[in-house]
Amino acid sequence: MKKIVPGLLLVFTMIVSACAMQRKVPPQGELSFVQMWRTSCFGRCPNYKLELYSDGLLRYTGISFTDTGIYEKNIGAAKAQAMLEEFSRYPIDTLQASYDVNISDLPGLNYIFRYGDKTKEVRNAEFGPAFLKEMATEMDRFVRSGPSERPHMDGSWKLISKDPKGD
Repeated sequence: MKKIVPGLLLVFTMIVSACAMQRKVPPQGELSFVQMWRTSCFGRCPNYKLELYSDGLLRYTGISFTDTGIYEKNIGAAKAQAMLEEFSRYPIDTLQASYDVNISDLPGLNYIFRYGDKTKEVRNAEFGPAFLKEMATEMDRFVRSGPSERPHMDGSWKLISKDPKGD
């Protein structure tokens, strides 16, 4: 009995210490905006941004090797919220600001997330967690009908500016 009590006390102390040392992750808050940016490569990879807002606004900015200019359309708040909720299932607040690039000729994949009063930027996301590439594929469905197809603005998009800088 004399050996059991100190042993139990030691185990209890170790458990309490381990719990205290665990990293606490603050709640993300509501995700209200996602920007996905596919950058160019050494070849003719399309360079464009897609911005999704919680009110349903979807903004496309084509920079090079695609339909260029700024286009917008409203996909509806319900559809936008569903996509934002899909992103919210993942630990966005724990992502690194940048991931190491392993291959220099690949087009880049960058994100900006706005949740609560915070903004999170993620560079080189294609080398980060797999869910970032999966969500990029989901975002691409707004402007592509197939994975190898270049983004194309059909009649459902409203041209805001022919200049991708907005001038």
